Amino acid sequence: MPNETPNSRDDSADWDAIARYYAGESTPDEAAAVRRWLEAHPAEASALGSLNDATALLANATPPGLDVEAALKRVVERRDAPDVIPIDGRAARRTPAHATVAARRWQPIALRAAAAAVLLIGTGVWWHSQRTGGYTPTSGAQTFATNVGQRDSVRLADGTRVLLAPESRLTVAVGYGTRVREVELTGEAYFDVRHDEARPFVVHAGGADIRDLGTTFTVHAIGDQGVRVAVTSGSVSLAPAKASPNDAVVLHPGDAGTVAVGGRMLVERGGTTEPDTAWTRGRLVFREAPVSSVRAELRRWYGIDLVVDSTFAARHLSMTFDGETADRVLEVIALSLGAEVQRQGNTAVIKPAPPASPRPR
Repeated sequence: MPNETPNSRDDSADWDAIARYYAGESTPDEAAAVRRWLEAHPAEASALGSLNDATALLANATPPGLDVEAALKRVVERRDAPDVIPIDGRAARRTPAHATVAARRWQPIALRAAAAAVLLIGTGVWWHSQRTGGYTPTSGAQTFATNVGQRDSVRLADGTRVLLAPESRLTVAVGYGTRVREVELTGEAYFDVRHDEARPFVVHAGGADIRDLGTTFTVHAIGDQGVRVAVTSGSVSLAPAKASPNDAVVLHPGDAGTVAVGGRMLVERGGTTEPDTAWTRGRLVFREAPVSSVRAELRRWYGIDLVVDSTFAARHLSMTFDGETADRVLEVIALSLGAEVQRQGNTAVIKPAPPASPRPR
């Protein structure tokens, strides 16, 4: 990239121009040239965006008299640690505006050194994911996870709020909020999205892509049940993963849509039901739910592995739980099925009740 303007046909980079761009100090012509170069070099653009975010945070976190050698040692020790963050272990921190501005005034040597550090730590997976196409969480992505029976919330950099159901995982793309707003969900979540037409919010869940059009909605993506989306306000675009825009359908308030494992879509206008949102209030609601779905939810909410006799495999259940103990839940299920339950530790067996003994004459 020549010194005056970045050029998409040149692999060299003008680090001064890039630093001015991220600091908001570029002229319109220079900013347009940098954007062209970034678009032509998506891998570098992703690394620079991630570095920009991290540097802003470090500016606020760096105390005077920092022991650089000790800090470097801690980084090396933690480099290979898992990047899954239990939600209840996070602490909120507000970054002053002046610190963010100062952090973005990189010097070319510092930028090159930091970029080299990013490339040295786990780049094999990162570079591979950039070249395989589609959405693949990279080694720099951030993951939030909940445990059995735990619900908790995440507020993303753009103000979007995500409430995670038990045993759910949210992976936030590298550079989220600067160039892209993409997340990947496994499990169940409620999204209250801060709308931005220039940077659409996209959820990748199972075999579906959900694109926000100014919305609050829930997504259920567990195992082989397919992906179910229920819209409570605004609208979303729903499509099978990697489908063309023409294959997408728009869901409005009260609508529900499902993408089956094979990619087939089912749209239910006005099909949102109480179970779609009751969990956000801590309630577990089943309405004509197959026994297999009840089993899956009991494992997520109570950590119970439910073994059900084949006699009841085709049965459906309708019931509501609001803070009941695991034993009480099992008792209600057994009564509804006309069965008996035996529990040992985290395993519970539902089987036919023995025939009643005849009354003595």
